[in-house]
Amino acid sequence: MSQIEHARRTALEQTAEVKRILFATRHALNNREPATLLVTSAAHGDGKSVLAAALAVAAARSGKQRVALLDLNWYRPTLHQFFETTPTHPWQTFMAGDLSKLITSSAIDALDVLAAPVDYADQTSLNGQSFLIAERLIAQAKARYHLVIIDSAAIFPTNRMMMDPVMLSGMADGVVLVVLNKATPRQQVRKAQKVLDSTGANILGIIANQGTRTNSRRTS
Repeated sequence: MSQIEHARRTALEQTAEVKRILFATRHALNNREPATLLVTSAAHGDGKSVLAAALAVAAARSGKQRVALLDLNWYRPTLHQFFETTPTHPWQTFMAGDLSKLITSSAIDALDVLAAPVDYADQTSLNGQSFLIAERLIAQAKARYHLVIIDSAAIFPTNRMMMDPVMLSGMADGVVLVVLNKATPRQQVRKAQKVLDSTGANILGIIANQGTRTNSRRTS
């Protein structure tokens, strides 16, 4: 098999798997509309952002739903890289809370993307308002879209500068936990699951990513 044929087959297999995961999540959410799905991971580098982006694209291409993909990993944002966009809005605009002025249309029909603030590295002006901002944006997205997919930070290690994904899970109808197969320690996965369970999060499932952990921010 040539390298090109192998790449095509791998892409087809990945596309089929993403569609299967999307169908499973819809079923677990009883096909409700609007629905909000939080994608998080036990550790940084497990591939949650890749999955969140892939699910959003698959849902939009299904032709059945208008989809919003929100990057709420304001400590280490990456989604704008997948869609070749550049964050342009500062914290001040986010604090105003008007989603229509923040969202960006992607090259995929029926898919809009919310990138992180352009000055995400400086959160000193927020004064603890990040969750109020997120709650408002999620509520606005649910009023305008059939499906809202949220990419959050990893659960561990915790960092005072990041928005806590466990608290975000309380704003979502369902949570998908991504782990890197044969890399993320089982203890860490169990701990992440227990933390989510303790807050009443609706864990729809755990996705075993077969990829390779790297230091690249594209796989955070």
